[in-house]
Amino acid sequence: MVANLAVGTLFAWSLVAPRVVADVGAPRGSGSAVFALALVVFTVVLLVVGRALARVGPRRLLAAAALVAGVGLGLTAAGNGPEAPWLGVGLLFGAANGLAYGVAVALATRVPAERRGTASGLVVGAYAAGPVLLGLLAPRVLPDAGWRTCLAVLAVLVAGLVGLAAVLAPAGAGPRRDRGAEAVPGTTVVALWVLFAGGAAPGLVVFATAASLAAAAGLGPGAAGAAVSLLAVGNLGGRLGAGWWSDRVGRLPALATALAATAVALAGLAVTAAPAVVLTGLLAVGLAYGAVSALVPAATADRVGARAFPAVYSRVFTAWGCAGLLAPLLGGRVTDPDGPQLDLLLLAVPLVPAAAALAVLARR
Repeated sequence: MVANLAVGTLFAWSLVAPRVVADVGAPRGSGSAVFALALVVFTVVLLVVGRALARVGPRRLLAAAALVAGVGLGLTAAGNGPEAPWLGVGLLFGAANGLAYGVAVALATRVPAERRGTASGLVVGAYAAGPVLLGLLAPRVLPDAGWRTCLAVLAVLVAGLVGLAAVLAPAGAGPRRDRGAEAVPGTTVVALWVLFAGGAAPGLVVFATAASLAAAAGLGPGAAGAAVSLLAVGNLGGRLGAGWWSDRVGRLPALATALAATAVALAGLAVTAAPAVVLTGLLAVGLAYGAVSALVPAATADRVGARAFPAVYSRVFTAWGCAGLLAPLLGGRVTDPDGPQLDLLLLAVPLVPAAAALAVLARR
């Protein structure tokens, strides 16, 4: 939880990105491209975390993540050239995210199955809590302290927290070669991948367009800000609550509920622009997205076991990166200001293969 709370602040990059881009002379609008690079690096690094855990153990990986995160944010804070955010945030902080997140989620799966959902929910919930905390603090601090000072302080805090996580983590390495991952049926991995991609895609698109969606529905600036906050609160609440609930009702029923809630919320957003429906729909989408984010790691561990989890989940997690590609593709279509957004129903299409994948997992 400590590690994810620290590196999850990557998702608050948009709070300072315009100031950073303007001051270092980078092309206008490149802040979002830096964030996209960080997500790509995050996903690629996560692919090797499983093998690295088996060789060097979680403590050394977290210590490396602390160093890389501190250097990346510090380099961005001190840099004066347009390459600084690309190297510091896009490459180094993105890599630190992959290391820390991969270790944290893998450690959560070592909890016994009857409490695994709760543990996974707490760990991935901590990742979502970092941006919420910075979102409350940054608007008050940035104008007076400046973005360079804020990033420098954040560099120290993030490195310190991830370093603390390294101290708390187990010191020993795992087995040299995890043959459990090789024995996992390919159908299971594909089903988990499709479930994650289809279940996360609607939420990722809505996260990327929440303020524009609210404005297109005729909500004022204040209500649009409330919409973004509701989405973030829903994401955090879904991560924390769904894991605990799944320990009682089962992982697959909880996932089915999340997919159904997403479909109902999208239908409501598509057919009416009433403010109450829009805000409720965004909250529901956030809850469901948070639930999927917490439940897929736990469901993966249920299927493959804790020893094989790091190697298998690193492959399953690439579904999240692929689903994120829908945001720039569909963002413009779902924020057209001409009345209710029927194009939002397009976001329900990925839910169909996700439901089919869930059925496959249930039968296996």
